[in-house]
Amino acid sequence: MKGTISTGLQILASGLAPYVDDMLQRRLGDDWQRASNVTQILNSADPNQWDAQVVLVLMWAHWNQVFRHDLGFVERCLVSELREFRYRWAHQKQVSLRDTYRCLDSIERLLQATNSDAVEKVDELRKETLKLLHDQELVETSVSARDWFTAAVTSVCGFLIVVVVLEYLRQPLSWVLASMTAIVFTRFVFRVTRQSLVVNTGPRQCGGCARVYYGSVCPYCQPIKISPATPPTVGSEVE
Repeated sequence: MKGTISTGLQILASGLAPYVDDMLQRRLGDDWQRASNVTQILNSADPNQWDAQVVLVLMWAHWNQVFRHDLGFVERCLVSELREFRYRWAHQKQVSLRDTYRCLDSIERLLQATNSDAVEKVDELRKETLKLLHDQELVETSVSARDWFTAAVTSVCGFLIVVVVLEYLRQPLSWVLASMTAIVFTRFVFRVTRQSLVVNTGPRQCGGCARVYYGSVCPYCQPIKISPATPPTVGSEVE
């Protein structure tokens, strides 16, 4: 998911850089880049070279002076949240699929608030992540209380059988039968207590095409394979 966040941050930087540069020029003048509190933030004088860190820090540092006149409190929270996501991404911290979707959704909302042309790019990326998140939540792992009870009873029965075999049969037959019994019951207990995948197969709406389908994969989003037509054989009758 770090690769997805990296792509989203690149879209954020390219989509917000022209807006940030324009707002700073209008509020602070054409020489705004020469200010002492700006030179330590910029990595380049060219807005096309700015990364997400530069764009977000510029917005945060000049919010009250520049951006609060055009954006609201919600957008300020988005800037703060995206700075945190960028920090976690830069320091190689674990990011879940749900957090990845939230990061992309926040990027899209901030780009929409600034009327950026990059909204469509991040929207496609967000929808792809939503499909992955949707399919992930359809599959659950579960071991019921009944399975644990069955495993406990089976273990006790297997233990008693092994004790009886060792007690009343002669060696080495008793050891062979006891070993076979232990293996069989151990395998059965393992199969009962192993977490199984439970797919919720009820009706659901696809995050990609918005159609309702059953199962774990949307059939409408899958490419249709068209087999080539079989050429007619010589001498066949055409009706």
